[in-house]
Amino acid sequence: LHFSPLSQATKMDFLVGIQGVDFVLLASDCSQARSIVVMKRDMDKSVEISPNTLMLTSGPLGDTVNFGEYIQKNLKLNSFRNEGELSPWASANYVRHQLSTALRSRGAYQVNLLLGGYGDDKDGEASPQLYYMDHLAAFARVPYAAQGYGGFFTLSIMDKHYKENMTLEEATALMQRCIEEVRKRFLAQMPKFFVRVVDKDGIRTLDDM
Repeated sequence: LHFSPLSQATKMDFLVGIQGVDFVLLASDCSQARSIVVMKRDMDKSVEISPNTLMLTSGPLGDTVNFGEYIQKNLKLNSFRNEGELSPWASANYVRHQLSTALRSRGAYQVNLLLGGYGDDKDGEASPQLYYMDHLAAFARVPYAAQGYGGFFTLSIMDKHYKENMTLEEATALMQRCIEEVRKRFLAQMPKFFVRVVDKDGIRTLDDM
C-alpha cells in the first residue's frame, strides 16, 4: 500500500483546543483556500456530533465534509437505535476506528481533527475531554492541542502558560494569545476564528476572535 503524505495546503488550516476545569474551548480559522486562491473567509470547520461533543476538522474540503457528515449521521442513527447519545470517549473511539478502517482501504481520509466534549470518560466519570487525532488514526487524550502549521507557533505558548483547572476567562485569554501569535508570525492570513465552548450544558458559540 502507498499512502500519500498530507499536502502542505492541508496544514494551512489551524485548529486549537484547550481543556478547562469543566469545559473544553475550541477554535478554528475561517479561511478556505485552494492553491493560491482564498475561496471564502467564513468557513465553519466544526461538526456537532452530539449535544455535548464537537469535532473540528482540517484537510481537503471534500474529505473533511464527507468524513464529518459520515460521522455525524452515523452517530445520530446510533442514538435513535439505542435511545441515547454516546459519551465523548465512545465517540472519539468510534471516530478513530473509522479513520483506521479507511486507512486500510483505497478510500483513506486526509483529515486531521480535534474532538472536545463533556461526559463520561473511560472510567465512567463525567469530565471535560479533548482528543487529538491525525489522518493516520493516531489518537490521544490531551489537555491542549493544535493542528496545522499554526501549532509550530502556539504549542510552546500553551506549554508555558497552560495550567490545570483553568477558568473559562483564563482559557479564553490563552486562546486569544495563541491566535494573535499566529496572525503575527504565520505567512497565511487568518483574520477570523470561530470559537466554541463545550460543557455540561452543551455547545455554545462565543464571540469570534
